[in-house]
Amino acid sequence: MNRRSFLGSLATATGVALILPLIAKAERKRGGGIAAAGAGLKLVDPKDGQSKAVSYVQNHLDVKDKALMTDRAGVKFADQKCKNCVFYTGDKEATIDGKKAAPCQMPFATGKAVASEGWCSSWAKKA
Repeated sequence: MNRRSFLGSLATATGVALILPLIAKAERKRGGGIAAAGAGLKLVDPKDGQSKAVSYVQNHLDVKDKALMTDRAGVKFADQKCKNCVFYTGDKEATIDGKKAAPCQMPFATGKAVASEGWCSSWAKKA
């Protein structure tokens, strides 16, 4: 491969990498794509490496580590659930595998849904 073809390939790859996120964002704003009312979404697997990194569970009662069970932003741990987290997109809530779930804006859940009764260490109070 010569320098000219390498630089051409590099420019093409960079263009694609820059354009795809813009297309995905426009599709989400339009209400289409995988985020549409749970269409085609699967639940995040709590055993996945990224899920484990944020201690995600599908039911907040399954948290076993006492150090994680702390009040945040004036909200008792018992009341911290995905459904009242700022990252939970409840307007797209659907029933998936018998659980109410919706897409989550956190990177560990990209293209997937989290259970409304779930919890992770990224939980933040919805304003």
